[in-house]
Amino acid sequence: MAHQHQNKGTHGMVLRRWLLFSGLIPLAGLSSCGSELPPCLNSKANAEAATPAAPAKADAKALMIGIDGSGSMLGHAEAGDASGWRNLLQAINLSAETIGLSSQGFRVGGQKIQPLTGGKVTQATDPCFFKGCGSYPPVSSSLQTLWTASSGSDAIPLRLLVSDLEVNQSDISSLVGGIRTDLAKGASAGVLALKLPFNGKVFDPQGNNFYTGKLNRPLYLLATGKPEQVKDLLALIQSTMAQKGVAAQELSMLEPKRSGSPLTIKSIAAVPLAKGKPDQPIRIGNSQYSAGRNGDYRSIQLLPGATGVVVDTIKPWGEGSSRGDLGLVRLERIPLLPTDTSEAGGIRLRSMSMANSNIRLELDIPATAPAGLLRATIPQGNMPDQWWFDWDRSDPRNANAKQQTEGLLLLMTTLGQQIAARDPNTPPAAVLCIAFQHN
Repeated sequence: MAHQHQNKGTHGMVLRRWLLFSGLIPLAGLSSCGSELPPCLNSKANAEAATPAAPAKADAKALMIGIDGSGSMLGHAEAGDASGWRNLLQAINLSAETIGLSSQGFRVGGQKIQPLTGGKVTQATDPCFFKGCGSYPPVSSSLQTLWTASSGSDAIPLRLLVSDLEVNQSDISSLVGGIRTDLAKGASAGVLALKLPFNGKVFDPQGNNFYTGKLNRPLYLLATGKPEQVKDLLALIQSTMAQKGVAAQELSMLEPKRSGSPLTIKSIAAVPLAKGKPDQPIRIGNSQYSAGRNGDYRSIQLLPGATGVVVDTIKPWGEGSSRGDLGLVRLERIPLLPTDTSEAGGIRLRSMSMANSNIRLELDIPATAPAGLLRATIPQGNMPDQWWFDWDRSDPRNANAKQQTEGLLLLMTTLGQQIAARDPNTPPAAVLCIAFQHN
């Protein structure tokens, strides 16, 4: 009997060892229900997020309107149906009067601004305005000069630039530098983008004519001032143009959101899709973490052959617009121990996609990367709208290049970053956290 008892003990030990190494029972130190991961969003940043807004200043009483007088704008005035351009100028005047603003129009270019007779921007329906003839000397693009005009008031100036934003040599630094003067006074910014009939030459920022003909070309109304005044002005112009039949319009306000929760991860998948097991328990060191217990995260077990993961802020993902790594996403490891590093190591962002207000990130995770936690953060000011991708000319060889604007995405994100930098405690636009291991 003693011998039989010893055999039973031996068989029990073998069975337990088989279960242990097959993963059907936890290792010592592992909880069957899983350990808890650190918060995805830094709790300190969360607590400091609600920063009181600065005391409100008086509303501006006047609107300074700058019309880009460079030759790249000529095609709008010479379109077969130039009513779109004329309607836009009239909509600007009407909107200013509706809000109760006096307005002064300027021709912008050649490192100076030229006041328009009577202040009426409808003078820009004259082709000489862009050709540089008659009372209008030829000018090159120098859009920043609108921000050199004094408003003659202590209120935050309200300015509106009408331009194709095709700046010389794609150098937006002068424009941003000019706008920064008003941003330092508390101004915000917004952009209304439209596509209007155009007939003529399309130039790149180096001055090369790469297309001639009829098409709908982008025009932008870049406004700076008090956030409420900027939004009211652009929304009214947008509404007026919609009633005139212009459907291709986009409006972005660059003021960061001071309340609300950031976008978070909703789904995760391996690349290739079949090379991963999403939402499975993850082992990191001597601890096991359950997907169900750590709702701020999405976990995945990567199988041999996996090259990375795709994460989304909405499920299912719709059609979107993609770019490579634009430097808008901060990628870091989340330390579990004081000795752990936050360096991402060989893990990198391959692409970023936008679908309306949601994002998709594709990350490269090499097979040598140790199991761990990753956080991808998009700060306020870095979060693009989808139309910034769609209207930006990233490849001049693209069939749609003639209907796009070079440097648009860089300009929009730079202005957003400048405005968001005034309040470093503003919560991020998106925070996506993942837990992963290689099987």
